[in-house]
Amino acid sequence: MKKLLLSIALFGVGFVNAQQHLCSKSKQASMGAHIAHQARTSALTPQISHELKYDVKFVHLMLNLERNTKFVSGGVKTVATVTAAAMDTFACSLHENHTIDSIRFNGVLMPFTRNDSTVKVKPASPLTNSQSFTVTIYYKGTPPVGGSAIGSGFSTGNSTSWGNQVTWSLSEAIVAYHWWPCKQILTDKIDSSWVFVTTDSLNKVGSNGLLKNVVVVGNKKRYEWKSRTPINYYLISVAVAKYKEYNLYAHPMYLPNDSILIQNYIYDNALNNTLFNNQKTILNKMPQVLEFESKMFGMYPFYKEKYGHSMAPFGGGMEHQTMTSLGFFDYYIDAHELGHQWWGDNVTCKSWGDIWINEGFASYTEHLVAQYLDNSNFASNLNSAHNSVMGQPGGKVWVTGQDTMDSNVIFDSRLTYDKGGAIIRTLQFLTNNDSTWFNCLRGFQNTYKNSNASVIDFKNYYQTFTGTNATQFFNQWYYGEGYPTFNVKYYGAPGQMIIQSTQTTSFPSSIPLFITPMEYKITRTAMPDTVVRVMHSSAIETYTINMLGAPTGVVCDPNNWVINKVIGPVADPSLGGVGISENSVLFSEIKIGPNPTKGIFTISNDKNLEEKTEIFDMTGKKLMEKKLSSEIIFDLSNCANGIYILKISDVNGNEKYSQKIIKE
Repeated sequence: MKKLLLSIALFGVGFVNAQQHLCSKSKQASMGAHIAHQARTSALTPQISHELKYDVKFVHLMLNLERNTKFVSGGVKTVATVTAAAMDTFACSLHENHTIDSIRFNGVLMPFTRNDSTVKVKPASPLTNSQSFTVTIYYKGTPPVGGSAIGSGFSTGNSTSWGNQVTWSLSEAIVAYHWWPCKQILTDKIDSSWVFVTTDSLNKVGSNGLLKNVVVVGNKKRYEWKSRTPINYYLISVAVAKYKEYNLYAHPMYLPNDSILIQNYIYDNALNNTLFNNQKTILNKMPQVLEFESKMFGMYPFYKEKYGHSMAPFGGGMEHQTMTSLGFFDYYIDAHELGHQWWGDNVTCKSWGDIWINEGFASYTEHLVAQYLDNSNFASNLNSAHNSVMGQPGGKVWVTGQDTMDSNVIFDSRLTYDKGGAIIRTLQFLTNNDSTWFNCLRGFQNTYKNSNASVIDFKNYYQTFTGTNATQFFNQWYYGEGYPTFNVKYYGAPGQMIIQSTQTTSFPSSIPLFITPMEYKITRTAMPDTVVRVMHSSAIETYTINMLGAPTGVVCDPNNWVINKVIGPVADPSLGGVGISENSVLFSEIKIGPNPTKGIFTISNDKNLEEKTEIFDMTGKKLMEKKLSSEIIFDLSNCANGIYILKISDVNGNEKYSQKIIKE
């Protein structure tokens, strides 16, 4: 789901300089008025989870809906398989506002019990493990107000800009039961689903999968949508209105001889042809975006069905599988919601505490789209996110405990979206190889497709795939709070630049020091700018960089990889002290690598300098010492992963050179 614009009457293309993510602000606003409702809803699934001893294989929604009322009637068939040794009671959730007319269990009319919104049916005899069964519940009623992440789980309303009447669903996080009887467990994806809706013949109905048939039923029509792809309960959707259909086709690199339908349901209103044409202008960019995201993350997961949009009058977007619901079209909203088809729909968070898998990566998708498809807005895109995060000193992406049931926390704009997306770019920077990074993302999608993943699952997969230890990264950026500020000074002389960077943090009680790679862009007289990559692993770092030309200035983090503030950089002649030329000579005459290392690294000394070489840990304890020769080998294999200090001294014990060695 996406950020909320300050004004939702914007239809232009381009980067949205928003204060909050489009679903986030409206989520929080709606929940403030429904705290008691949320508490009840949040408690519902845990109360009956021990009775949900089945795996849902198929659901068939057979509903009667209109564009100008919330009233729901019809039936829902569930086909499932028993997962326990025995199941003597079937349980599901359906809001108490609905009257149940009847329930059939394996075709037999059965009695049932209700307690609040919990529905239970006892089969004639207990079912055994792996046994399949079918339950069909016929019901009618008006869904309640509120409870959803954005507004209500099921709503009807008028578009203020267009004047159209619309009825739509929005079940995230745990209110699908407001409009259909279901099992609300994230880790039980429904293998396949049908959504049949009978409605006034003037309406169209948008939903998941492919529209297989439109059947005339008296003076009405039945829209029959079918999906064969696993789907989570909260992603099943309906949208009912007088729509115009505007279709486009994408041609990803993986489908050289075929295409993907992008099926768009736009309000049908002759009085607003200008608005309709504006929407088409933005939508015409979507094939390129789908092709690009397929290139980055792997083939669009639901290419055998479609992608699409259904308009509904709410502020933002909701990534309903294969057919996003949204209030209006905007380039970045559309890119974000499309990104969810991989991050949230194909691979779904394992718990609401793992929402970073959904919203962090969808927000990161916006940065990628800006970088590669709309580069003139890339800098403002990143600055907007980083400035939002740094608007407060603390705050973590990690969601835990009772907060996993609080929509205000789960969908926090500053942390879940802005920080969540920004730190994924930082992890890309840490990886330092875009080929490895994007292959990792594609591999993760393929490994966890049609299922669920936790943040720990992603961390473990990333570490195995890239060979990079990410514990420090996650401790700092995901579990930790705050951001660094770098106070940068420099001194330049022909052939050499000295940079001194002093780091402080905004929330030192959580993270006193961010150990991170950093980039510095050095400008030079009559030479191209050059970018150097260094490690910042102490409060005060001093880097000596040898180069051609005369350096004239420095830019810290020129590509905005890291959430940070910078003081300066300012020129400081005092950094140009005695001994620099000695160090630079030594620096140019020895070679050290690999660094980072898995344990073993080599020092090559072409000039056979007679120096003493020592290795220290970060407490200052000496671990090893060797005389510098033409080539020496140090082995840190038995040492813990972390940062070590290499020091080289002359025969009199005067330190001539030092460097950090990183063991991964």
